[in-house]
Amino acid sequence: MSDRDAREELNDLLNGAVEVAAEMLEQEGEFEPFALALRKDGEIMHLSPDEEGEDEREPEQVVESLRKTLRESREDYRAVAVVADVTLEDENDQAMTAAIQVAMEHAAEEPVNCYVPYEFKGEALELAELVGEPGERVVFAGDRPN
Repeated sequence: MSDRDAREELNDLLNGAVEVAAEMLEQEGEFEPFALALRKDGEIMHLSPDEEGEDEREPEQVVESLRKTLRESREDYRAVAVVADVTLEDENDQAMTAAIQVAMEHAAEEPVNCYVPYEFKGEALELAELVGEPGERVVFAGDRPN
């Protein structure tokens, strides 16, 4: 592992993911799920869903497709983040707010899901405070953090 700590790498992915998602929200009002992957050489790659048949696919299917792609190449990556536009619900399953979801995994750290609620005030996008919770190992499933 490099001299950079796994949590710093996850923070870099999180910041990059929120920045890209916010930019797309400001331009389009929504965004398709996408992924960021931190390669072993330290470069961050942006992965978009396959254009093929994109219109018919639900966001959940796009997320699954991105995870499958990441899983197949996981030996090339130290960390990954799958980013989606979601609606957060309250305990009664009532829609509360839109949020940027960033599901992050690191080969050497426990996975974490982060949510950044957002709303539009006129033309301006306003991001609320980030909320984090334990995530699920999907891309690095079967690999234990060191």
